[in-house]
Amino acid sequence: MKIKSNAIIVILLFIVTIVVSYFTSEEKIPTLKYEDHPVESKDLRESEITELSQHRPEDFGANGFDNKPDTNSLQKAIDHSDTLLLKAGARYIIDQPLESSHTITIKSEDSDRPAMIIQKSSESAILINNVENISTFVSKKIAYDQPYVELNDTKGIEPGDLIHLVSSKLWFWDNRGYLKKGELHRVKKVEGKKVYLDSNTNGKYNVGKDESVEAKIYPQISLELSHVSFMHPTPLKTVMIKVNYTIDAKINNVSVTNSKLLGIQLKNTYNSVVSNVKINLGTTKDITSGYGIQDWGGRGTLITNSSFARVRRGVDFSGDTPSRFGTVANSIAYGYKDGVLASGNSGFGTHSTADHITFKNNYVKNFSYGFLTRGTNITVENNVHEGFSRSFIAVSLGNHVNILNNSYKSINKSSLEGFIMLLDSYKGTINASGNSIEGLKGPFIKGKTENLQDFTVKDNRVIKQQE
Repeated sequence: MKIKSNAIIVILLFIVTIVVSYFTSEEKIPTLKYEDHPVESKDLRESEITELSQHRPEDFGANGFDNKPDTNSLQKAIDHSDTLLLKAGARYIIDQPLESSHTITIKSEDSDRPAMIIQKSSESAILINNVENISTFVSKKIAYDQPYVELNDTKGIEPGDLIHLVSSKLWFWDNRGYLKKGELHRVKKVEGKKVYLDSNTNGKYNVGKDESVEAKIYPQISLELSHVSFMHPTPLKTVMIKVNYTIDAKINNVSVTNSKLLGIQLKNTYNSVVSNVKINLGTTKDITSGYGIQDWGGRGTLITNSSFARVRRGVDFSGDTPSRFGTVANSIAYGYKDGVLASGNSGFGTHSTADHITFKNNYVKNFSYGFLTRGTNITVENNVHEGFSRSFIAVSLGNHVNILNNSYKSINKSSLEGFIMLLDSYKGTINASGNSIEGLKGPFIKGKTENLQDFTVKDNRVIKQQE
């Protein structure tokens, strides 16, 4: 028994020694320090802001009421936000463009006191840059009004993505050596090599013989921009707002001042809605663009209840591939007296690649032309044009132009050289019906009507003929 007791005591003393050694040893398990694992600790510290949510620039150090640039704070807020909330009445100064490549809402907290973003450099104020994630080619011919296209590879293409078809063939009219056939759609579904589209195709593509068609795929992102003013302190040759490859973008109650080239450019956007914008560019005679809004290759763009001043053209539809199904309605464009703007100025118009565009219920004053068209299936309806002008509309290149139920009104004895100015390059059809003209010193159509495929002129009324 004594031997067993001594053995037990020895074992107990050994265990106690081990335990004491564990708790008193210099070789303890080290406490984690920030400098030992900076990445892990940093991630933990930023965990509250890495998920996109609503933020203010002030969360990242912006002031908004002093004369110091808030560029970095605004950009950080954009990077960490799906909603960027701007302080009412604030004046945020930036010296570089603000950029986003994800869906984002940017708005002022009080719609009656919009915040202002002042871009002091000669660059854009904001860029929405969606990035192409897939590029492949169409593998089989595309017929008119076809519900799908067949591609070499459909891996990674998802319903809701944008698909931009770009042909190797030039656009039919005024192609300038680089403007292409093509169209923009939204992916409806994918079955094998077939990509079904939101709507049927608008063109015919002879793939496999003398034509190739690239298919560029963009993920779905959107933009909501509301109750914000953008300006340069003085007029600069810039594009203030650039929006690329978005779906269902909404721009409401936004103003743009002093960007002489372009106020807002919508580049290959799908179903954008722009409403209640006020654009004053400060455009001068040396500017050959000067568009309040340019829809560049978009689809289904609606611009309404907006005003444009000191612009060479209020809204312009064009693109590297055609802009389609766009509408400008219930809007106003103010021009200058003769000789102040670059040639070809007009209240609203299309420029080369445009198809199925409508201008309806707008008011235009003092441009060389009330409207200018270069495209196909253009409708100009129920608009009012007043003051200095050469013609209500100039028609150049394209086909199927409808000029319906519009009116021109003389101001201070102003008059038109012709209601329709027909350029030699236009050889399509014209339907001019139900128009009313006050102040016409030249013919109803000035130009070579013998060049036209067909024209209809009926029920028009010249109220007052001026000498």
